[in-house]
Amino acid sequence: LVIPHTRCAMTASTQQELRDRIARSAGQDVTWQQFDVVDDQMEALAEDVAQVRSHPLIPDTVLVGGFLYDVDTGLIDTTPK
Repeated sequence: LVIPHTRCAMTASTQQELRDRIARSAGQDVTWQQFDVVDDQMEALAEDVAQVRSHPLIPDTVLVGGFLYDVDTGLIDTTPK
């Protein structure tokens, strides 16, 4: 299962915003760190599911699904748009 969540910092922040937030929290320079900022969460979910399905160590007999966890309701959307 691939299950991203709503209100994810990676979908709501820019690369620089994430670096600034983590630098403040850690008290360290993180300008060298690359974060996987996501512009379109549903597109990223579809890509992640395709990547898992096509991995050479995952046989075709394994079912791989993508879902979206809503942190506000606690529900998992089994038919993300």
